Amino acid sequence: MSEPEGKRLQPRMTRGSWRLSVWSSGLMVLGFSVLAIRGFTAVDRDIAALWIYSAVVLANAVYFLYLLRVRRNDATFWGDEERRRAEWDRRGRKL
Repeated sequence: MSEPEGKRLQPRMTRGSWRLSVWSSGLMVLGFSVLAIRGFTAVDRDIAALWIYSAVVLANAVYFLYLLRVRRNDATFWGDEERRRAEWDRRGRKL
């Protein structure tokens, strides 16, 4: 089978590692959002911590958008890898 045209954004990322990255990014955004909201509502506000939490939420949101771009560009490569792996498994079972 031939390799699809184009260049991969993340050559070592598979569909499984992409899913793990999306889940971890989402959990970090959720966790740090809760911390930032608690910082806004606290009586004694720690401004430095609030800025750090906000920066982490923003960085993870940008990373999540990048992962969506990776999925859009690399999905054809992941499909071909899965087809090759399935073919390899099928041949191995015939032996």
